[in-house]
This record gives sequence, structure tokens and C-alpha cells, in this order.
Amino acid sequence: MKVKICGLRTMEAARVAERAGADFLGFILWPESRRYVSASTAASIVRSLREDALAVGVVVDQPFEEVAAIARRCRFDAIQLHGHESPEYAEELRAAADVRIIKAFRWRDDFSVEAANDYPADYILLDTFKKGMVGGTGEAFRWREAAEETKNLNKPLLLAGGISAENAKEAARTLSPFALDVSGSLEEDGEKSPQKIRAFMQKIKTIRKEEAS
Repeated sequence: MKVKICGLRTMEAARVAERAGADFLGFILWPESRRYVSASTAASIVRSLREDALAVGVVVDQPFEEVAAIARRCRFDAIQLHGHESPEYAEELRAAADVRIIKAFRWRDDFSVEAANDYPADYILLDTFKKGMVGGTGEAFRWREAAEETKNLNKPLLLAGGISAENAKEAARTLSPFALDVSGSLEEDGEKSPQKIRAFMQKIKTIRKEEAS
């Protein structure tokens, strides 16, 4: 099971996450997010990394040309579409910016396994639905309810929404996701905590050992 640490805003946090073993590093380029980071800052951070992790830019219903330019400037490996972007948008973006596509859906809102399987994405991210919010709720959804449907998904699943060191093992056992997407539980006073990042990744390493045994 892999890990995506999202909402990174500083060089220190990104380096700690990468060195602790995170597989994906997420940078939110949507200006309305409290975890927003500018393209120039994201580009500087990505250039400083060792390329052990995939850099992901997160966008929400932003103009195609803007997102394509950001993806190229920041040298992102993937773009996470967290709004209502069409399949055509995703296909054109993959070709124009040479990136992988992560498409976010919300459980019990816009998610259906048929729609997710048909969408031209490399990964599907399943997040908590909360009216008026596009993500970052810090709340888990009903994983057991979702488990039956998501087992028919034919693409790697990233599980988001209220993931923490305390429930990571339950999430892994219930949904067997390709990766856990974690953000808020790794913060202290609104910023990523190096100590919490390291502790979370240590927990994940323990879970991986248990799964392998």
C-alpha cells in the first residue's frame, strides 16, 4: 500500500515526506483552498526533490490552458482533477502536459464504479462527500459500505477523507486501496508537521510488514 501526502506547502515538509517514504506528494493549485500553493512555489519545491516520489498538482475546474501550463512549469508527474472535469479535458491534458491523471470522486455524491471505470484516468481517488466542499473535509466516509462497490473498480484506488495513523490499518483492511491519501491529520497549527509525517509513515511501514507476513 502506497501513500500520497497532500496539501504540501513548504520545502521542508515536502523533503521530510519524500525521505520518510511517501510515494506521491500533492500540491494544491486551487486558489480557494486553505492549502493553496502558488505554481512558482510548487515548481521550486519539486525541483528540490530527489524524484523518489511522484509530484502531483491538484486542481479544481480550472481552465485547461492554465492547468497545462502549470503542469509543464512544475514538472508534475500527475495532475489530480478534483472538480467536474470532463473525460475530454483529462485526455487532452494527458497529451498536452505528458502527465498521469488522478480523477477524484466523492462517495455517495458523484461516484459510480461505471463512471470511474470509463473515465480516462490512471488512478481513481475516492473522497468524502460534504455539501459545499470539494475536499479537505477531514472526515472519513462509510468504508464498509463502499468496499463492495469499489472491488469492481478496474483502476488503482486512492482513498482520501479523514485518513490518520489511528485508522490507516482499518482503511487498508476494509478497502485494500492502492494508496492512502492523507493531509489534515499530519498538520499542526495549519501546517504540515515533520514529526507527524514521520510517525504516519512509520505506521504505514508497520502495516506493510503485517500485510507481507
